[in-house]
Order: sequence, then C-alpha cells, then structure tokens
Amino acid sequence: MTEHLTFPITASGPISEEVLKAGFSEFQTLAEHIQSVPYGRPSEAGDFLSVLKENRGICSSKHRLLAALAHECGHPEVELMVGIYEMSEENTPGVGSVLSGASVVSIPEAHCYLRVRGCRYDFTGLPGGKSSPFDTLLSEQVILPHELPKTKLPIHQQAIASWAARHSLAFFQAWSLREACIEALMADNRVHPAETTGSG
Repeated sequence: MTEHLTFPITASGPISEEVLKAGFSEFQTLAEHIQSVPYGRPSEAGDFLSVLKENRGICSSKHRLLAALAHECGHPEVELMVGIYEMSEENTPGVGSVLSGASVVSIPEAHCYLRVRGCRYDFTGLPGGKSSPFDTLLSEQVILPHELPKTKLPIHQQAIASWAARHSLAFFQAWSLREACIEALMADNRVHPAETTGSG
C-alpha cells in the first residue's frame, strides 16, 4: 500500500455507513480485507456491498466497491479502470490448461483495478504469475463505479469478437473458452497480496 490509498472513511453516504458498520474505518484496511475475500462471483452483482455481504468477489465487484467508497469519501482521484489484457498462464496462473486445451496461448480479458496518479493497484487477490497482466494491456479506460455493470461487458465482448475472428472461431466458442478460464480461477479460490505498479 502507499499513501495514495491511506485515508479515513469519514463520509456519511450509504456505502460508507455500511462499511463503518462492518468495522472498517480506514480505506487501506478495507482494501486489504477485500483483497483477502475469496474469488467468486457474488449473486447480487449490482449491489456495491455484495462483496462484504457474500464474502466473495471478482475484480469487478471488489474494485467497484473500493472506487465508489473512495469517491464518497472525497477522493475522486481513485479511478476505477477497465483494462483489456492478454490473459495467459504466465500472467494469470490457473488458466493455462484451459487455454492449451483450445490450442491458444492467451485470450483477451477485461480486468478491473484502481489507478491513482499513474499507479495501478490490483486487489483481486489472485496469484501473481511470471509477469503482470499490466504488461500485456491492450487498452484501458476510466469507468464510473455506477456505470460499470452496463459498460464492462460490451467492452469485453467487442475484444473477444475481434480475437475470435482472428482465430477463426465463432463468438460463442471464444466466450465459452473465456468463461472456462474464469471457472478455473474460481475453483482455485486463492488470495494473494495486492499487485502495484507505477506505470501510467
């Protein structure tokens, strides 16, 4: 962690109130807890607090909560990012066997994380690989927390469609391959320290 994400939770908004009730008064402490929450899709994806309520989350739900809370606390510099990267066994351990079964090395993945003043922070909690997902970023953009549920999927689907066309696959085949990768990661259910990078 750095000073970028070290601030008290003092706002009176609905997210802040629930986070304070849950016993978290510092953003850094909450981020570390979110990072340790098992990797899995919450049933109420539209609920900002689903990660805390269900004790599970993926990159979208974990970073959406953190960004929304930061904004409520007067820290708009904490940006919620959606980046498309080339997901492989090298940067996302656990997907290699799925990808090799389809005779491909990587597939585009839409990944959420935080960015503050040029530094990226990933609290997904998945194991680090030989390289960082950030090393293979194809694109990234800032998304407002409340807009994430309706914007991330189209961005990802467009990237998958382009990739599928280049690999002579139907969209549904490529998307099913990506879903199989995510299922493999959820089955693993590991949590690891946050990854930080100073790249902009």
